[in-house]
Amino acid sequence: MFFRRRPSEEVLRREQASFSEHAAKAAGGGEAVLRDELGLYHLWYLELRLREELARAARVHNEFSLATWRLRLLPGESPDPELLQRAAAFIAGSLRNYDIPARIDSERFAAILFDAGYEDACTVAFRIKGDLQIRAPSAGRWQAGVATFPRDGVAGDALIQAAFRRLEADARAA
Repeated sequence: MFFRRRPSEEVLRREQASFSEHAAKAAGGGEAVLRDELGLYHLWYLELRLREELARAARVHNEFSLATWRLRLLPGESPDPELLQRAAAFIAGSLRNYDIPARIDSERFAAILFDAGYEDACTVAFRIKGDLQIRAPSAGRWQAGVATFPRDGVAGDALIQAAFRRLEADARAA
């Protein structure tokens, strides 16, 4: 598991229930099974696609990026679910149809940006960050971070850690 997050039993039950609930709808379209309550892909699917894309990009000598966004709140604050809903919808709507947006936890979102180099991915990530400040305003500030294969690493963990380090650097710069 790339994100080193052990989901709680409650989260697992919710995801399994969501999976079962959408399984009946899956006959019409398999994508419904992969979406969570915010309309983003589940974390397990992001990890699966990240592994697949790492193998593909290494095989064909291509690059791709992992963009991350986070709502930085004061310690002890929790994000408003409606705010997260708006942010998730905006992030998913701002990406290309074939990019993979997912929610990592209650404050962080990520997306695999296929065939996007570092500069292009930074443009996308920071444009979305700026728009989130306006479209999903809160007491906290939005941050963005980007990591690119192979520039920032050739393994999933290395890319994720680089993206999270850039989130922290964006937090310090703000």
